[in-house]
Amino acid sequence: MRLNFRKNSSEAGIIIISGSCCIPGMATFDEQARRVVEQAISGMDMKVQIKVVPASSAYFGAVPKEIMAKIMTEFNQSGKMPLPAILINGKIVSYGVPQVEDIRKALQNMDTMKIKEASNE
Repeated sequence: MRLNFRKNSSEAGIIIISGSCCIPGMATFDEQARRVVEQAISGMDMKVQIKVVPASSAYFGAVPKEIMAKIMTEFNQSGKMPLPAILINGKIVSYGVPQVEDIRKALQNMDTMKIKEASNE
């Protein structure tokens, strides 16, 4: 299962890499992250697709290896499990339970980048 979100799509792709598959106690954090993401996108005039991916699936190919390498590096450096990890259009924007404003800001930045790319074509 490989998740791809088209770059030229008007829809944002948000992936929440969940740790509860491996560490059941993380289910609360995964649910909090999902609620924060849903709250952040409510009221925004933007199409957003949200997928929750278990860390085990992510590790075995559901997300690019570079993303998993960044997550593992974060773990090795901090000693803390950096999950849930929130990705927007393939870029990590948050480790752990994010803040609503951080997700909104990342989505707005992504939307601004698309406008710039479209004007350069």
